[in-house]
Amino acid sequence: MGLEANKYSLIDIETTGSYRKGHRIIEIAIINVDGDQIVDQFSTLINPEVRIPYFISTLTGIQNEDVLGAPRFYEIAKKIIEMTEGRIFVAHNVFFDFNFIKYEFSELGYTFNRPKLCTVQLARKFLPGHHSYSLGEICKDLGISNSARHRALGDALATFELLKVIINKSEIKDDDLEGERKIALPPLLSREIFENLPERIGVYYFYDENGNLLYVGKSRNIKKRVTQHLNPDLKKKKDIQLKNLISHIEYVLIPNELASLLFECHEIKKNRPQFNRALKRIKFPYGLELKSNATGLLEIISRHDDGSFFSAFLVKSKKIAQLKIDSFYATLIGPFSSEFEKMDKINLLVSKIGPENFNRMLEKIFTQRIPKYKNFFLCFNSGKSKKGWIKVINGSPIEIQYTLSRKIVSIKLKPDPEMISILYNFIKKNNCHLVEITHEDFDIPVSDDLT
Repeated sequence: MGLEANKYSLIDIETTGSYRKGHRIIEIAIINVDGDQIVDQFSTLINPEVRIPYFISTLTGIQNEDVLGAPRFYEIAKKIIEMTEGRIFVAHNVFFDFNFIKYEFSELGYTFNRPKLCTVQLARKFLPGHHSYSLGEICKDLGISNSARHRALGDALATFELLKVIINKSEIKDDDLEGERKIALPPLLSREIFENLPERIGVYYFYDENGNLLYVGKSRNIKKRVTQHLNPDLKKKKDIQLKNLISHIEYVLIPNELASLLFECHEIKKNRPQFNRALKRIKFPYGLELKSNATGLLEIISRHDDGSFFSAFLVKSKKIAQLKIDSFYATLIGPFSSEFEKMDKINLLVSKIGPENFNRMLEKIFTQRIPKYKNFFLCFNSGKSKKGWIKVINGSPIEIQYTLSRKIVSIKLKPDPEMISILYNFIKKNNCHLVEITHEDFDIPVSDDLT
């Protein structure tokens, strides 16, 4: 991959600080290069809408009053997209510049992705022996002049001269692109599809070349998780087989952890993809139930979940069910080492406090993390103060609704024991906002007024 065969966008930015979260871009320069010729360039100050720290002004010479009349990032966002489209993003310490720009785009609801090339890494690889590889020092060593150090256009032009020196020393290959070493794209999957994957929470789908659904997954960062699927160092035969079959990837953005987990489960149960073996079988076949025995005492029992009863506690095996039951009783009567000792302590406590008080205490322990009602909305924020909810009827999640890009998205769910377990395990571990439903057909829209 020589310089003459590629189109590059050499980019440099100045910012209010070192970290993209909490800091903003105050200047950007883009130099587009075809072969070894500059074909277009753009530079501008940017109004960061925050104050520029004194030490940044001292370093760059950019003062607060200089950026007052400058465009805000959203006003030049389209220009950046158009200039870098179909080009390799090149910068000195590329992830600093790229991640700042990507974060600014994410604040606008857009996923910015480009193949990347880092002149720091290239210089270390092809120009060894230098004391420092900072842009100022390496350019000084190589005799590259820069009359506008710590200004975006001056540094971008210097980076271009450095890139030309590196290209003349050795041929840059695809492996030098940042991120290429972490993935090995399947032969049938286009890079464009991969690069455009969002780094947001949701559910993703893998398809083969005939449109058959191979796999459904959920992640808080879809692109990051897909990258793991495409790792060149996969060991398991099943993982390698799946990767090589992937021809197309689709996704559904769902801005909530629980809602994403429920929808993933729903899609796997509904479509039964070839490579989703774990969730296709019944994962939690046993449920715990609080029931009166022949003497009138409440007791916690386990039974096989055949769909004929509701349980907020679903577990993987009878052994795990018993361990869970024992943990409930230990909270009430203290530790015990055998079933005989457990019954002895229960009888002793009943004789002291009476059956009614015993039943009341055991019920409180069993139900303390379970909603008091079976019909409710579990409400969540879906970004920018807009709210969404999960509708639960008879203990089963049946619908998800949320706002995405100013549109209301509604997803119907088919009741399933697996989803009941996911729902109640989440509720037990998190402080959830629940709103009781008094009628099954009661419905509420996504709105800021939902309280």
